[in-house]
Amino acid sequence: MNHRTLTERVNVLVEQGIFEDEESLKHTAYRSLLTLRPELKVEIALSLYKSEEVSLGRAAEIAGLSREELKEIMTSRGIERKIPSLSQDEVEAGVERLLEKRCANF
Repeated sequence: MNHRTLTERVNVLVEQGIFEDEESLKHTAYRSLLTLRPELKVEIALSLYKSEEVSLGRAAEIAGLSREELKEIMTSRGIERKIPSLSQDEVEAGVERLLEKRCANF
């Protein structure tokens, strides 16, 4: 009986030209996993949010949920929302961008 390792099986798929390389196979497998188990998107999103790698809005996008839905999940799991603190310069730059957009629309 042939007992190839997972690595050997991956190599066969790459050698046969089915995938360009191991990395492209991993990306395809990852997307397939998230399609089969969409709840994993929430876990990824929450992990990224808790480590402050993404904002609440971006985490909701990753999870495929609205902000309110993600907030409800966070509350049910006891995850505190993080409110970013902006420096005076960041606030002023944001206001400047908003004013520029508004002026451009007139």
